[in-house]
Amino acid sequence: MNKSLSLTKYWLEHIIIGLDLCPFAQIPFKEGRIHVTVYEESDEEGVIKSFTLECERLFIEGASKISTTLIAFPNFTQDFLEFNDFVGDLEYLLEEAGLSNVFQLVAFHPNFYFEGLKSNDLANYVNRSPYPVVHMIRVEEMKKAVDELKKGEQVSFFNEKKLKALSPEKIKELFYYLT
Repeated sequence: MNKSLSLTKYWLEHIIIGLDLCPFAQIPFKEGRIHVTVYEESDEEGVIKSFTLECERLFIEGASKISTTLIAFPNFTQDFLEFNDFVGDLEYLLEEAGLSNVFQLVAFHPNFYFEGLKSNDLANYVNRSPYPVVHMIRVEEMKKAVDELKKGEQVSFFNEKKLKALSPEKIKELFYYLT
């Protein structure tokens, strides 16, 4: 397994699932329905082609085989705002293809920060991945998960509390890839 894929899977297992930052991920992870892939492209055109391939895969495979896809781009922009804008462009592509009601995108990035928060605020670590990552979620599955858990809006609040309760040593240990 290459280093980028290995580190992305570490992040999924130990951060997202291990800290229960996404309570919706537990079941599909245990069932082997989370697809994690890495594309080495560094230019927008290559990233768009890779994204398109994963859209097709997710659409064709069906939810019983692949619930959600994480696409890591280790050689793409390290500028969070540039990446965030680019994910907006990908959302526009989904809309143009008539798939915005089928797939939803979430951006993760090593330099992620929420508007209005300082860069070093631990709440930002919820979305800090080892590389720029596009998370493709099936809208229908997300709706079901949120309905079942009845706490979709509360997840962010709980995650911030969880992260802020961790010691600085534990943060360094878990998020070693950020240093």
